[in-house]
Amino acid sequence: MSSPIVEGEKAAIWGIFHLAGIGIAKLVTGIFTGMTVLIADAVNSFADTLGVFGAYIGLRVSRKSADQHFKYGYYKVETFMAFLISVGITYVGYLLAVRSVQILIAPTVGHNRVFAITIAIIGIMSSYRLYKHLKKAGKKANSLSLIAVANEKRMDILSGTAVLISIIANYQEIPYIEGIVSGIISVLILKVGVTSAKESLFYLLDYWDDPVLSRKIGKILHKNKKLIRDVKKLKLRRAGTFIFGQAFVEINPFAGLQDLREELNFVREKIKKVDPYIKDFAIYTHIPEAKKIKIAVPISEGKTLKATVASTLPTTKGYMFVEVEGNNFEKFYFKKLSEPQKTPLELSNFLKAEEVNVVVDNRLSTLVYYNLRRTHHILIYPNFPDIKTVKDAVKLFLIDE
Repeated sequence: MSSPIVEGEKAAIWGIFHLAGIGIAKLVTGIFTGMTVLIADAVNSFADTLGVFGAYIGLRVSRKSADQHFKYGYYKVETFMAFLISVGITYVGYLLAVRSVQILIAPTVGHNRVFAITIAIIGIMSSYRLYKHLKKAGKKANSLSLIAVANEKRMDILSGTAVLISIIANYQEIPYIEGIVSGIISVLILKVGVTSAKESLFYLLDYWDDPVLSRKIGKILHKNKKLIRDVKKLKLRRAGTFIFGQAFVEINPFAGLQDLREELNFVREKIKKVDPYIKDFAIYTHIPEAKKIKIAVPISEGKTLKATVASTLPTTKGYMFVEVEGNNFEKFYFKKLSEPQKTPLELSNFLKAEEVNVVVDNRLSTLVYYNLRRTHHILIYPNFPDIKTVKDAVKLFLIDE
């Protein structure tokens, strides 16, 4: 199955031949009937053909891989082509505006108008079909240039209707209607061209804002509160068909490097699934120094900072929870540990409920270790045999920090 960009290229090729054919038909009919409005419409179709060709070139080139000259790839070529197409649309709107004034000043009378009406109706139907086809392909490929051309074809439906009305009015010997209707349509075309050109230019200058997508990505980052403490900045930009993003986040200072690598990769892949056109998303991390630390020390005897540290879980009577800020002991309190609470699940819940950052080891089981360390980023600090009291255990940890 071909990629959306390849499908966009096929749609562009189909549009080129389609527009060229209808343009030739309008030109021949305009010359044959003497209806200058059809000749002008034919020129518009040929201009559209160049626009679709530009979209095709942009999509084709944007698929090229990065090289030594374009180290970030060729993605913006597509955006640049969208800008050129938009300028072309604006110019066509200007020409139509000038032509409408000329027709008002010097209206013309044509002949064989039935033939002209038939070609005008075929042109309207053709523009509608091409608009739907290119719009669908442009959205699927996330192509600004194809969408710009599709929007121009939507304006062609209106301009084609204006041509039809003009021919009918000419048939009724009211030639000035052609100039009035053409003037209205030229304003609409100018509006589409200027809007598309502005959007493409902003994308080239890396200005882009999609609040919905930003919120979705922000939710994913904020959801992992155990690892990502804060999102400082989130940036997104368009480069042709694709979207590139960056997030600057503050990480839990007690997270291990392995945990950090694995979980950030998981978060990155989850973000890329939010939108199929997110080509790359970089997460830049800052690990701040912990200002406040809560340490859980297993106790075999005592309820003060001089309490004896328990070396094993069976000898643990409870935990001393010590809150430290800087090198100062801010607060400490003791909580008894019952026998049922010494099972892996209950012990994990007991320690997590106190929202500790560090747990001094007392030969914890692998289940407790994995639950606390790998899942909740709680640091497991070793229990050294020569450290006897809670105060000494906390001081040693602070020296390590």
